[in-house]
Amino acid sequence: MKGLQLIAVLTVCCAGAVWGQSAQVLTRQQQLDKLQLAERQDRLQQAHESLKTAQQELQMTKTLYDDGFVALQTYNATKNSYEEANLQLEEAEILLEETALDLLKNATRIVVREARKYKSEDGKSMVDITLENASDVRDALVVDPSLTVQDLQALLRVENIFVSLRNGPIVGEPYESRIAALDVGELRTLTYRLLRDEEAVSIVLSYLDIEDKRIPVILRKGGLQNLPSINSAQFSQTGELQQTVRFDLTVERLSDEERSFGLAVLGLPRRIDHSFVDNGAKVNQVKFDENKSKDTLSLQLQIPEKLDREFIGRTRTFFALVTEPREYAKINALRAEFNDNAVPEERVEALLANYVKLELIPKGIGKLEVLVSNTYREIQVGEELRIRVEFLNRGSVTVQNIKAALDLPYQWQEEVDPLLIKRLEPDERAPVDIIARPPVDIAVGNYELGVEARGQVGNENVESLEKNLTIHVGASSNIAGNVILIGILVLLVVGIGIASIRISRR
Repeated sequence: MKGLQLIAVLTVCCAGAVWGQSAQVLTRQQQLDKLQLAERQDRLQQAHESLKTAQQELQMTKTLYDDGFVALQTYNATKNSYEEANLQLEEAEILLEETALDLLKNATRIVVREARKYKSEDGKSMVDITLENASDVRDALVVDPSLTVQDLQALLRVENIFVSLRNGPIVGEPYESRIAALDVGELRTLTYRLLRDEEAVSIVLSYLDIEDKRIPVILRKGGLQNLPSINSAQFSQTGELQQTVRFDLTVERLSDEERSFGLAVLGLPRRIDHSFVDNGAKVNQVKFDENKSKDTLSLQLQIPEKLDREFIGRTRTFFALVTEPREYAKINALRAEFNDNAVPEERVEALLANYVKLELIPKGIGKLEVLVSNTYREIQVGEELRIRVEFLNRGSVTVQNIKAALDLPYQWQEEVDPLLIKRLEPDERAPVDIIARPPVDIAVGNYELGVEARGQVGNENVESLEKNLTIHVGASSNIAGNVILIGILVLLVVGIGIASIRISRR
């Protein structure tokens, strides 16, 4: 036994020479591991000696039993002792092997050296994970001091490492990566695309007999990104005149460096005012530092009431930019060059800026109005009402298929000319003649008549406010009776005049 211990000590010394001063003072854990391994080895040695002794006793007892000097019961007891010693030897071997494997497993370590989040050139959120085989050589030498350099490299080489990113479900693409092999001290970087924006993830490792080992990490902001990325939750919007259209923007820069960047818009007609709003305040720059990597703001477009008709109903492509402040001169030059015209995307790409492409469709409105010169009319019983009104398009788009809708008193009849106005351009008028016929037995009095214009703009209906007219119906006069009465009055006046002249002559 002492000879074996001496050989072990010499082997450790040789291994220390091979590894060039690596066999320094062992750590507390390494000392405990070494003691545990020595205890398992002593147990195995004792099991060997016990088995040897039991075997000798069994052979001696069998000889005595065969000669008739020992009873069968004694022989069986000796045989059972031998089998038990054999079983203890097997258990000691298994225990030593398990202890060695556990120590080697503890010596084998895969660690995360870096987890860096950044933006790719096409604006995708990417993550680089750097893994290292940080297996401890001294832990392996504790298990077997006779190991050579080649033995250690082969023993601590980890094969078939499976890696995935999770935050609840898998949040990285590819869903799982495989490293075929990782040597001691070797680094390997894996790249994933984040399927959703995350500040922290769990790196899940599976290797050897380790299943789903989770390493939570906070993703470090990458330093490779120069300009921030800019994205919008809305791509294309429609806005009516005199309305404000809002595009929600997200500006992000994954870097620990503190910098400010300018905001700009290219490609809008000059009469459409725009502003960037951050928490209610208008801004023209965004600032990032180690504590702030993302800013959410809105681009607000104010569409005026009087916008040139060439822009109404047409899609206008424009660009929201985040750029270096020194690029403002080039941006202003582009605005002056293209004026109200659209700016080609290739000209925007030439700027030192990141941009998001947006669309605005200014939507005109059709607004009809009924014009009438006099809202009070008189007719006699038996007469029909004839009026002329005008339909005026006060909107900014053409209104089609315009009809007059009349709200007539009970039993009145109507006649409209024309029945349909096919088109009415903005600020254009169209006359409409209306005949309203009251019933024959209508009573004398005042009546209300409503006139409304109804048309269409695309698939939308357009209606004017109803114009109300007051109609007074008076009693009809008897012409013959009136003539007789007038004649009687004339004769009476003449008679009185003649009588007066005769009296004056007397």
